[in-house]
Amino acid sequence: MSRALPLPGRLLFLVLPLLMGCDKPSELVAEHLRRGDMALADGHFAQALSAYAHAHELAPHDARVQRAQMRGRVYLLAHAPTRVAQEALEDLAYEATLLRETEKGLDAVCLTALGHVLARRGDMEGAKAKFAEAVKADPQSHVPHVALGMFYLNEPSGSATAKLEFELALQRKPDAPGALLGLGRIKLAEGDVAGAIDKLEAAARQEDDPAVRLALGTARLRQGKHADAARELRRALAFDPKNVDALSALGQALLGLGQLEEAEDALRTAMQSRQDQATAIALGFTLVKLDRAEQALSIFGQVLARNARVAPAIFGSGMANERLGKTQEALVNYRQVLALPAEGPQKDSVLELQRDAKGRVDALTPAPAPTSSATVGENPKYL
Repeated sequence: MSRALPLPGRLLFLVLPLLMGCDKPSELVAEHLRRGDMALADGHFAQALSAYAHAHELAPHDARVQRAQMRGRVYLLAHAPTRVAQEALEDLAYEATLLRETEKGLDAVCLTALGHVLARRGDMEGAKAKFAEAVKADPQSHVPHVALGMFYLNEPSGSATAKLEFELALQRKPDAPGALLGLGRIKLAEGDVAGAIDKLEAAARQEDDPAVRLALGTARLRQGKHADAARELRRALAFDPKNVDALSALGQALLGLGQLEEAEDALRTAMQSRQDQATAIALGFTLVKLDRAEQALSIFGQVLARNARVAPAIFGSGMANERLGKTQEALVNYRQVLALPAEGPQKDSVLELQRDAKGRVDALTPAPAPTSSATVGENPKYL
């Protein structure tokens, strides 16, 4: 029969395993921090923040952990500002200022982050000055060059300067996803869809970013690859379900796939936040295909009230009138399309619509009756 241990012995038996493992939590904290730092250096910000969060669970009052989390958030803001919520900007401005004053080697990142805060507040000149200051603080950093490139990309006639900044960023970091995204967007605007996709896919291999997925989806939509476009756009919406650009593009992709009810839902959701021409036109064509031609005419009419020369809206009106049995009104619409000049960035689109409009005019116009003056000898089919 075993004897029970005396009380001091029992306490030692219970406490000894805890004493033996007392260094394990600190080792695990260090491992989380190490993994987070590696992810941060590779530009994998979500992974870095996740690792730092695990360290924080074990050591919520550890100054090293708090600094690591601040670095992760500031790096995310500097590299991918659209992924930071508006309500977090004040805290991040404080953290960027603190890190810049207390840690070496973070000037470029912190100044770029502060520039993005100013941009989100609407102070574009202040933002530009911060980005330029960041370039001077660390000429070898790719981060401020990407930020300047994105700044100029959103400026009228700023594409050439933006391209130069992105190329400078790639000289410093050849796989910088922000620079690849920027160059992809430039190529897409220039009509080089294949070149755009090449850059955007390279960016996506570095980081699963919503801006990259949106741009890739838009490029696939331009190619007419609606299934591929829808897949990329759904991934963009997984980050931000309210992204109007992604919702509009997804609606257009679903329209191309014939998934009309889903297309209507996406397009109407987009229009609740922003009334824009491309979304309205896509919704109009969706409604035509859903046999709701009266609603479609109303949508096209609103577009044409703002600009009476929008070829897709005129052609869509023709389709809606044709569905309603209003042949003469449809013919007027199709002939209006044929009368438009095919020029500028929309030249190819207008030419395609004109080919379709001519086909509809030919189909709807009755063939002329033969005249009595025609003779057998004048008609080749009687020879």
